[in-house]
Amino acid sequence: MSHGPLRGESTMKAKTAWITCWIVLGALSGAPADEPSDPAANGHRETARALVGVSYFAGWWKPLPNKWNYSPKVGDWRAKFPDRVPLLGQYNTQATMDKEIVAAAEHGVDFFLILWYYNGPDGTREREPNSRFLNEGVRTFIASPEAHRMNFAVEYVNHRPYQVSTDEDWSHCVSIWLDAVRHPSYLRVGGRPVFKVHSWHYFWQENQEDADSCRNRLDALRRAVREAGLGELLIGCGVGPGEQGPPGHPAAELFDFTGTYMALPPLPPQAEDYPYEKLAEYARSTRKRHDGDVIPYLPYVGAGFNAKPWPDTRARFAFPNREQWTRELRQVKTDLERIETLGLPLPGGRRQKALTIYAWNEFGEGGIVAPTQGEGTMKLKAIRDVFRSSDPPPP
Repeated sequence: MSHGPLRGESTMKAKTAWITCWIVLGALSGAPADEPSDPAANGHRETARALVGVSYFAGWWKPLPNKWNYSPKVGDWRAKFPDRVPLLGQYNTQATMDKEIVAAAEHGVDFFLILWYYNGPDGTREREPNSRFLNEGVRTFIASPEAHRMNFAVEYVNHRPYQVSTDEDWSHCVSIWLDAVRHPSYLRVGGRPVFKVHSWHYFWQENQEDADSCRNRLDALRRAVREAGLGELLIGCGVGPGEQGPPGHPAAELFDFTGTYMALPPLPPQAEDYPYEKLAEYARSTRKRHDGDVIPYLPYVGAGFNAKPWPDTRARFAFPNREQWTRELRQVKTDLERIETLGLPLPGGRRQKALTIYAWNEFGEGGIVAPTQGEGTMKLKAIRDVFRSSDPPPP
């Protein structure tokens, strides 16, 4: 997924890869099919309802250049797009994360899927200006006194220029990821911690398009998790929205399920915004395409895409109103019920109904669930109404 105009032209093109790779770190046994009294303390057990995850982009730092003010010629774009300004904090500080956790948890969000970027050991080899700040999301969630309210998982973003090219760097990443997985609020499904790799195709490329190299790195991660006492790995990988998972597909050979982070319909750019329904229809079509996959597919819902504040030439879509957003959430909930391949794998060949939403805070690209000056808490209220209507109302 793209995350702002600070990168070069090649990276902007790389951002059009809308595929998601997932790695699920497994515990040795499942859990009973009931709700945990404290979902963050032990991770999510199996549950009859769908788990709702929202992708989290920690790209909002103060030092210039930043995502609000990426060019002196453009200036701070918040003045031109005030509706996108977040209400809970405009930078990824500890105070912002604390408030975001409370708001998300009280409106039925089960976990943040937090994007993580490799910038060398201890962030000492920045790939782009100020990119060391990209991992503030994981740090502030772990440090939050509100972390017990919900779960989080790490998504390793491996598009250019953030690929991990050497085994030494991979080992360093594994040690960092293990520290996150050990946290009591780390997401578990059926007792198994969940970890995500952003793109299967980039993973293939950063391993010299060699299946043995891919397998060796995944085995190294499995081994580290096992030796840390966290159980056995279940590994999944994302594919393009129309890339199915038949027998013999590399994803089916190396991984246990597939998923898509976000995808745009193949429409040409135009002056006017396309209606949101075009974006929603495309997401629905991707879910139908995976009905016959041999491994589960984790579906996504796009909260919007409109990258007008940034120098991005892709098609733009109008933001959904409350009715449109609620309808799309209800549709994915229905699809999770009727399409048996949608969700995350559980022991014994079963599956946990689950989805991800793009995104909590892609303020520049337009994937926004976080409360803003323009929408308030509209999208959060709809999530709660659709997925957690039986819960006590939030304060």
